[in-house]
Amino acid sequence: SRQRHTQRGMKLKELIGQLEGVKTWRQPKSELEQYPTPPDIAAHMLFSADAQDSLDDALVADLGCGGGVLGIGAAMMGASHVVAVDIDSQALEVAAENVAEFEVPVDLVCCDVLQLSLRKQALGAVGSADGATATESRWTGLFDVVLMNPPFGTRPDNNGMDVAFLRVGLALCRPGGSLYTLHKTATRAFIGKTAAELGAASEVVAELKFEIPRMYKHHRKACVDVDVDFWRISATDHRDPYPPV
Repeated sequence: SRQRHTQRGMKLKELIGQLEGVKTWRQPKSELEQYPTPPDIAAHMLFSADAQDSLDDALVADLGCGGGVLGIGAAMMGASHVVAVDIDSQALEVAAENVAEFEVPVDLVCCDVLQLSLRKQALGAVGSADGATATESRWTGLFDVVLMNPPFGTRPDNNGMDVAFLRVGLALCRPGGSLYTLHKTATRAFIGKTAAELGAASEVVAELKFEIPRMYKHHRKACVDVDVDFWRISATDHRDPYPPV
């Protein structure tokens, strides 16, 4: 492998060039809405996160990481440690190759992102169901910065996945930490409303064109530009991401 762990103070163009070397899925899965984050968008996300929350010496999570471009980029920008999570073991095989190639402090975890912030039921001292109590996930409130390019959640079999990711991402932020995430511009009002209901401050940092190449059978065009919002959502007040109905 080549030593590529980048020094602080790198320029945007340099980071884009580095991230172009991050490999992505060999066999993307349409049911997971796997679309690689373009290197230029990833670099802009990382520069924004660094400017507003500082990635230097930060603990960072990359949710739905795929090949790990956001997490690897965060490590290049000075993060002390990155945890990159994906449900797809094949994607993580590629991510592992990338981490080894770039020699960055990134741990890879294969699990369902939506399980990360769920409360566990712990038995009381008497060992009965009556003594069961809810305990926080060990991931909750842990990270300085959470980065993600979640599923858009607009396909019938994946409806609402974007907001489900948002809830988890925000729950994993420490108080004062921030979530940086991409969502379809068409969902802006709903995303803003959801963030407010979770006690978070939110802002659209930029409106972007996300280029999606022809990857799946249902794609009819060579590529499509999708309007997306780049959000910064700050964990000002920790509320339960899964309040009782």
